[in-house]
Amino acid sequence: MKIPLSIVFGLLLLVPAWNRNELSRVEAASEEQSTTTKTQAQQREREEQAQRDREEYVKSIQAKLDEYNRKLYGLEARTSPMSGPAKDDFRKMIEQLRIQKESIASRLVYVKSASPDAFSLIKAEVDSACAKLESSYQGVSNKLEITPPSPSKD
Repeated sequence: MKIPLSIVFGLLLLVPAWNRNELSRVEAASEEQSTTTKTQAQQREREEQAQRDREEYVKSIQAKLDEYNRKLYGLEARTSPMSGPAKDDFRKMIEQLRIQKESIASRLVYVKSASPDAFSLIKAEVDSACAKLESSYQGVSNKLEITPPSPSKD
């Protein structure tokens, strides 16, 4: 009877140890689930922030494009007293500026639906196109300032 009794006592000693292992497994699973939930929440927050950044960027570029509309109308008004080939040349240059502006506007459609990686690439393209548009606008504006207005022949 000593052997079976010692086996029973030995088994009774294992039960608390088994319960502790089971508790640690439950705690580990709970901690893992908590970590996963936190990670998912952080990912959602990053995606929401990226969406807010994207929307803010689109608004800022749209505001720049609206400003260029006003600037281009101003250039056209400044060419109105001109006539002949000079006026035609400036109208063509202004039309080229409008084409550049419309190209930027069409890229904004892609910005709105782009993935985060694609957004950074498209954003770089749009920023570059905006810089080129500004440079071109300044060039036309400067040329217009140094070109004397010719009297219109009506």
